[in-house]
Amino acid sequence: MKKFLGLLLVVLALNGCDDGDIDVEAIDFDTVNALACEGDEIIYKIRENEALFFKIPASRNAFLNEITPEGTPRTFPIGNDVIVKYRGYNGAVSAENLCPNFIQPVFPVATVEWSGIGGNLEVVTTPVMSTPDATTGATKLVSYNHNITFKNIIFLKPTGRQIYNEFVFGDYTTAATTLPLQFAPTNIHLCPSGGTLYNAVDGGIEGMFIENFDQSILDTSITDTPKTRTISTTSNKLVYRLFATNLPTGGSDAYFCSSPQPATPAVTEEWVADPGGVIEVTTTSNVGSVFLHTVRLKNVTFRKGGVSFYFGNDILWGNLFL
Repeated sequence: MKKFLGLLLVVLALNGCDDGDIDVEAIDFDTVNALACEGDEIIYKIRENEALFFKIPASRNAFLNEITPEGTPRTFPIGNDVIVKYRGYNGAVSAENLCPNFIQPVFPVATVEWSGIGGNLEVVTTPVMSTPDATTGATKLVSYNHNITFKNIIFLKPTGRQIYNEFVFGDYTTAATTLPLQFAPTNIHLCPSGGTLYNAVDGGIEGMFIENFDQSILDTSITDTPKTRTISTTSNKLVYRLFATNLPTGGSDAYFCSSPQPATPAVTEEWVADPGGVIEVTTTSNVGSVFLHTVRLKNVTFRKGGVSFYFGNDILWGNLFL
């Protein structure tokens, strides 16, 4: 009897030492891809009868297609308009349970919910490039990868609070703007002033031009060795632009040969060539004392902010008759 009472006292003593610690429960969506509701404001992961998601207003620009400097993620405090939730359901969950543009189904029903009430949501954005072209080595910007992490997040659960110092939500991908980069050799033009050489289609949505162009490369000397000039940020500056609307029809000179260039059409993307690429011109005679100048661009890399793509080892840019 004494042994039984002693054991009972030990059990009671242990129960009396409860310091309020909660049971540790794990959320694991590591192998699940992130998806988005229409509008990209709700990003979610689903695994059978579980969902982990967050909502952030588009106005916060969490998923800008711009790389984040190393060590400087975009950071958003969790709470108010930045909502983080984990839910467990009594059946298989789908996008219809999470996205506001669906009529919410009667089944399944959320039986467990954790709400983020503190910490930060961090986004690190990096570019995703295509495989280099087998012939020219050219690459294209395909998409942007946004790696999402919750730092020091506090979840309020039915049983209390749970804190993760670092919880990796994972990757979410957005498509990059498609750059057509379609330049026919017949669309190259020299502005009347001689200061700009450009390639663009009348009524098109893109153009590539050389500012402060060294026109002496277009002399009429015919040699076996092509004439070259080096691209820089001042003389022979090579620029690519994608426009929001079409260029003027009946003559793109109205845009590229104006100084300053007009505000319309608006520019949606501008990429500037790194210094060091080469402009190469080969000149041959033609009928009636008109000379054909074949212009090639070699080893050109275009850059916008911290993102770059390689235009190619050797690209025929245009044929100019002068």
